[in-house]
Parts: sequence; C-alpha cells; structure tokens
Amino acid sequence: MKRHSKSSDKAPKQGTPKQATSKEEASKQGTLVQVARLYYEENLSQQEIADRLEVSRSLIALYLQNAREAGIVRVKVIDPTNNCIGLSAALMKQTGVKQITVIPNPRGTQTLSVRAVAGAAAEHLTESLADGATFGIAWGRTTAVVAELFNATRARRVDVVPLLGESGHSGLHSQMNQLVMQAAQRLGAKAHFLSLPMIVSSAKLRNALVKEDGIRDIISQWDRIDLACMGIGVVPPVSGMVVYIGDDALPRLIKDGAVGDLCGIYYDRNGRIIKSGFEDRIIAASIEQLQAAGSLVAVACGDDKAVAALGALRTGLVQTLFIDQSMAERILAELAAEKTRKT
Repeated sequence: MKRHSKSSDKAPKQGTPKQATSKEEASKQGTLVQVARLYYEENLSQQEIADRLEVSRSLIALYLQNAREAGIVRVKVIDPTNNCIGLSAALMKQTGVKQITVIPNPRGTQTLSVRAVAGAAAEHLTESLADGATFGIAWGRTTAVVAELFNATRARRVDVVPLLGESGHSGLHSQMNQLVMQAAQRLGAKAHFLSLPMIVSSAKLRNALVKEDGIRDIISQWDRIDLACMGIGVVPPVSGMVVYIGDDALPRLIKDGAVGDLCGIYYDRNGRIIKSGFEDRIIAASIEQLQAAGSLVAVACGDDKAVAALGALRTGLVQTLFIDQSMAERILAELAAEKTRKT
C-alpha cells in the first residue's frame, strides 16, 4: 500500500476558511470520528492507529485533541463513591423540581466544590444548547466559573445575552459583559452586550434608556430565552457576595422575609416574591420573562445558601438545579424541620 503524500500528512489548519464547503467539513469531522472510535472504543494505541492509517503518530495525537475541542469526544470522570443520587431523588420528590443534580464535595477548599458544581452545570448547558438558541446568563461567583468551564458547543447560531445590567463592582463575577464575552468565546457563540448599570437613578431614566435602539434590541431577546443560567443570591449576604442594590435596602428586605434572589428578583423561603422597591428602576429580565424561558438552570454551592436555594426552588422559576452535597443535606434538614414544626 502506498503511503500518503506529504501534503496529506498534515492536520487541518485551525484557521480553516469559513467558505470551506460542507463536504470538506464533513470529511474532516468523519476523520476525527474515525480516529476517536479507534482510540476510545477499540482501545488501539496512537501508534497502532498511525500505522493503520499510514500517517504519523503526532498527527493522530492532534486529531484526538481536535476531536475533544470539537465536542466529538467528551471525557466524564465518574466518582465511584458518589452517594448523592439519593439526595437528588429526595429533593426532587419533596420540591417537585424535575432535575436536581447533587455533586459530592471534594476534599479540600470550597473552591474545589464550586468548580465541581460549575463543571457539571457547564456540561449540562453545553449539551442542552440547540441550533439558533438564545442563551441568557446572569453574573455571579459560580456562574463566572461555569462560563470558564464551558466547552465549544456543536449547536450553531447561538446568541449569548446578559440577563441584567452591570453591577458597578470590580471582579469578573460582577462584570456582566465580561462574563457574556467569556461564555460566548468558550461556546463559539455570538456575544451581545448591555452597557448599562443594573439599577438607574429614576424610573424616567430607565424608560428612556430601554427605548434606545441598541439597548432595545438586546432587551427584546429576553422575550425569547431558550436557556438561562444564574446563581442564587443570599439575604443577608454571605462573605464575599456583592450587594448590588446597596446596603441601605437590606434591612427592609430582611424584615419582609427575603432569603435570596434570582437575577434581582427577591423571594422568601416559601418562594413568595418580595418587592425590592427597585422594580421601576431595574434593568434586568422580569419575572414574567424568566417564567416564559425554555429552561432556567440555577447553580449554587455551600450550606450557607441552603435556605436561599430552597426558596428559589419554591418560586417555580427554576427547572434545573446544580448544588453540592453539603447544601443538599442542609436543604433536606430544613424540610424535615418544617414538617416537625407543623406537627
């Protein structure tokens, strides 16, 4: 058998022109799939595959790397000690939420737990995106890690939109447009930006701003959100949490029973929506728009957010929740305590 010519023994250039034909793209993907199957399903070594295809071993290694980057191959680490399935089932049964994923707390710092929860959420979101989808994201510490851990999606023409304005605080988790850009770059999607603060000085100013062409175009996409991701805020705030509405508003919210917020929407532990007093000055997706969204995914970590997460589940806004084991156990303890108080 003749060996391939030198020109054919090269990996496709990463900067492939967009005008490449669909037949060429299909051929490249077919090669990546073939090599991936030989390596992962038939357990051939890279050298064995190289010998079979009569190419260099380094080319096979590059093909396998490209297959992972294209989403053809996805690696999932299964923890044999995972005992969280029962926690997930119990929470879904008691809250009525259809999808709750509980992630074991790895040994080490809280940072590892956040990354574990965010990684699971990032995988779910990537797989859930469909062609032409509008994906909304809200800023937060955990959602910033979710965006960091996204992999390129195979869905085409995905739009990433901010669900609220900027917080005005420093740090990636509170800079909305930076988060949108990072998510879009990781997903290979189109980013849309909203260069406005979340809360403006007056209702008159808000009403004027939302009528501007560029701003109106972004906000209009809140009416057709297919998939959304957001963190769960806590009232009173936990250490390191940004109080974007200002400390002066907290006493009244606490007095009214607020335990948390989703995208600037406050609620009590029973899921009852609580007015913040900023409704006519806030630039963020409304509760009606979030209710109409195809799927709202919430992410949170730490047992100090358990009551806030429980309230979020009871608002009816959240269809999917990703949390860590310690939070799940605390939520179940809260539910058990409620039953005891009622008897």
